[in-house]
Amino acid sequence: VKKLKTTPIYVKPQLSSDSGNCRVNVMVGIRNDPGKAIDSIIVQFQLPPLIASADLTANHGTVDILADQTCIWTIGHIPKDKAPSLSGNLRLEEGLAHLHAFPTFQVKFRIMGVALSGLQIDKLDVKNTPNAPYKGFRAQTQAGRYEVRS
Repeated sequence: VKKLKTTPIYVKPQLSSDSGNCRVNVMVGIRNDPGKAIDSIIVQFQLPPLIASADLTANHGTVDILADQTCIWTIGHIPKDKAPSLSGNLRLEEGLAHLHAFPTFQVKFRIMGVALSGLQIDKLDVKNTPNAPYKGFRAQTQAGRYEVRS
């Protein structure tokens, strides 16, 4: 298991707003290959409070906008041939020309069999057991809350 100094995936949000509309483009890709598959990738963000409507689509995965204005983009795993991207338009409420507060993106992912911290177990003693324990080590990397500010 090699120790990684940065997160294994990147998230590049681009937001621009003018004349009552906001254009959103978010790209996700692999920055450092950990050697195992990165799966269960979810990107979510809170839509700003002054959004009248949102039209967001993704080239990979599904996009859901909940009643509390939370956008959840479920990617799953990143395909080899293309980088997943989310794009679309947000229409601002009447009287607003520009978006003043940009959202913070939260990313969740999982990597089975890899400890990104480099944690390893050299020796484990289990005493007073009737059966011989299985000698093995299972690692899992799971991001609890990884934020990308736009």
